[in-house]
Amino acid sequence: MQASSPQSVDHSGTQSRKRVRSESQQQNGVQSPSVTVYEAVGQNDVMQTLAQGVTYNFVANEFVLSKSRVWTKVYDPASQNFITRVPESTDVEVQNAIAAATAAQPAWAALTLSKRRSLLLNFLNVMKQNSSKMRHCLCVEVGKTLVDAEAEFERALDAVETACTVSNEMSGIHHLHQSAEVHTIHQPLGVCLTISPFNFPIMIPLWSIPYALITGNTVILKPSEKTPSATQALAECFYRAGFPPGVFNAINGGAGVVNTLLSQPAVRAVSFVGSEVAGERVYDHAKATRKRVQVECNGKNHGVVLEDASKMKALYAIAGSAFGAAGQRCMSLSVAVFVGSTKEWIDDLAALAMSLVIGCGLDPLVEVGPLISQAAKARVEETITSAENEGAKVVLDGRNYHVPDYPNGNFIGPTILSKVQPYMSCYQEEVFGPVLCCVEVNTLEEAIQLINENRYGNGCTLFTSSPVNAQTFQRLVNVGQVGINVPILVSSIWTSPKNGE
Repeated sequence: MQASSPQSVDHSGTQSRKRVRSESQQQNGVQSPSVTVYEAVGQNDVMQTLAQGVTYNFVANEFVLSKSRVWTKVYDPASQNFITRVPESTDVEVQNAIAAATAAQPAWAALTLSKRRSLLLNFLNVMKQNSSKMRHCLCVEVGKTLVDAEAEFERALDAVETACTVSNEMSGIHHLHQSAEVHTIHQPLGVCLTISPFNFPIMIPLWSIPYALITGNTVILKPSEKTPSATQALAECFYRAGFPPGVFNAINGGAGVVNTLLSQPAVRAVSFVGSEVAGERVYDHAKATRKRVQVECNGKNHGVVLEDASKMKALYAIAGSAFGAAGQRCMSLSVAVFVGSTKEWIDDLAALAMSLVIGCGLDPLVEVGPLISQAAKARVEETITSAENEGAKVVLDGRNYHVPDYPNGNFIGPTILSKVQPYMSCYQEEVFGPVLCCVEVNTLEEAIQLINENRYGNGCTLFTSSPVNAQTFQRLVNVGQVGINVPILVSSIWTSPKNGE
């Protein structure tokens, strides 16, 4: 299948024709079907040669149109307008990506750390040059507001910059003992796989990919099939930054593609962010095939409000964290624990939540956008109904929310549930929507016990004006990320062990 061939402009400004190449590749002795490769000779116009309404794989610095017979349509979550199609890449296409990453890794690792860092800095500059395009993609495909899209993009830049600060100690450390000298050498693992979710399609991949690259590994990114366009934009940035072919690759698809990638012996490390069910499968598969693996899944983040807290600051922080990004982030504050008389603040919180503007993220006045899909909307509404049936009180109901200009959008208004008990489904499970569960306790000690008994623990925060209470909370709570008077706890950098160590 071939598209029309517009002309592109190379670095010298002279016109050069796009090359369209069909090839048959042989992998492990098996002849694969021919693949059509769309390649722009001029980097400045690489995307002009690609057909609209279809998502390409990116392998060995070439945008490759999949030969798959299975494609999924992606729609704007606010308007339901068609955006693109994403393929369930074939086994041969996955193997081609593995082969490209494997072949590129030795030469990439042989480059000096400074050279790899220089290319990452080039990538950073290219991202900044394409910031408007990438933020627009986040608004249209993910449904983010302009503010949320800007925040994700800036945190993505922070992640790359932080990776670039990896010191020269990566080359090794010298230990001198009485009887011997010991040299430790840090060596790259090889091919690293990043599997990313829909909600932060630019930032989350860049939590791990820059670290893998700067330490001499090559990378394959398998993005969410719900938001493929952001990955194609990232691939364009890697291409324009001058990375050698095969160092960064992106392959599209669902669970079948993930299973094929995980089964490849060449993949030595896996970084996954997503749902608990998928994360457990990825972890078990990676462990069974002796791969290094880091998995970040569901969260149920608690915010404890003490009577000495600054009332309005706490309420604004809770509302922003619970309902921002339509609640579709694993670090959203999804449980508010009101201690003592602060339970009387719930009505004021509801009034604040009611004032939030809901609509299409491209509108600069909008503060809460749509959920990613109609299925996600139905699941969240079902959770609210289930909570009501179990005895929770719906203080603010976001079901059946209507946005006049977007009648088919996946909108749910901010929802506040009070009288929530720990045994209720809305508390036990991650809702992943603009739903805040309110729990009432009598003391700080009860709040800490509640948090420690919850099976999820991405983060928690305490709203207080007392340094003593803050220190007690930080010391006794059994959660890895602890905040004091801050609404969102997630860092813009990935603090887990680097892929190359």
